[in-house]
Amino acid sequence: MKYILSGGGTGGHIYPALAIAKEIKNRDSNNEILYIGKKNSLEEELVTKEGYDFKPIHIEGLPRKKISFKTIKTMWTLLRGIGESSSIIKDFDPDVVIGTGGYVCGPVLFVAQKKKIKTVVQEQNAFPGKTNKILSKKADLVALNFKEAEKYLDSENMIITGNPIRDDFNYLDREKSAQKLGSDLKGKTVLSFGGSGGQESTNDAVIGMIKAKLDFNFNFIHITGKEHYDYFMDSIKGIELPENIKIVDYSYEIPDILTISDLVIASSSAMTLAEISAVGVASILIPKSYTAGNHQYFNAKSYEEKGASRIILEKDLTSEELYGNIIEILNNDEERLSMAKASKELGNIDAVKILVDEIEGLIQ
Repeated sequence: MKYILSGGGTGGHIYPALAIAKEIKNRDSNNEILYIGKKNSLEEELVTKEGYDFKPIHIEGLPRKKISFKTIKTMWTLLRGIGESSSIIKDFDPDVVIGTGGYVCGPVLFVAQKKKIKTVVQEQNAFPGKTNKILSKKADLVALNFKEAEKYLDSENMIITGNPIRDDFNYLDREKSAQKLGSDLKGKTVLSFGGSGGQESTNDAVIGMIKAKLDFNFNFIHITGKEHYDYFMDSIKGIELPENIKIVDYSYEIPDILTISDLVIASSSAMTLAEISAVGVASILIPKSYTAGNHQYFNAKSYEEKGASRIILEKDLTSEELYGNIIEILNNDEERLSMAKASKELGNIDAVKILVDEIEGLIQ
């Protein structure tokens, strides 16, 4: 079988596509996979690193302001992207085209639907993006992570699968993860991060906590994001950090760190939440306020309503507010364990298998 995948802009759109691609290949190594994404993009970097064939197209997101020269230029680029997608699809002749979100998959699925090729839309967020809202109308299958997304989409072909995540989470063991990370598991551990790129508001709150010399009677791992690391370290220059506080710019060991954590502080991208739930851990969620459609807030609200998380909005975030919530949760094992249980129930580690089962059912 031949599969085209497309999705990009952020890791939240790319990693689910890569999880789907891996499951497809695991089932039959003869399956052919082609990924279509934006030229010189994050998806091109990540997809080629994983060894999949990649074809670039020219595409830009529509400006959110009023019509301008940039809008006209973007529309011209979109037409170019549609033409390139049409040529690629004609040459590859796929059995199915799968889109995981981001404006790059718009022209790809649009062309596939015009050519009457089976299409699948995978929506990670509780509040769907504009591209998926449009594409879902004619998609043969719409796979949702959050049930809350149903009311925003016009489709009779919706199923809830959960968010496809990397299979690292199938093999996690707390003791082995601790050994790998050099942790003795003494005391409680808090992980703080703002997605792969970091989060300025959370960084500032943590800087404030360190400067105030608050009592960190727990192990604390904070990931700043590569762009923000130098600023963060300059801000706490001259302060000697105790051994139980670790500040890093990035980590490839998130599955292991999540596994040994008792509490996670994070933004609320769909991918982050899926990984938190795969492990089953209590969380304080700080939705990024500038995301399209404020979708991170809707994601976080879903977790809060089910008792899995507490929410602190960026506008309300202070060092004192964050520290107070951390201490309250760590000191209340009953609440923390209840949150962890609710988090685990929201996850579906078999999401990618369920989704690929459904995709195979479309084309066999």
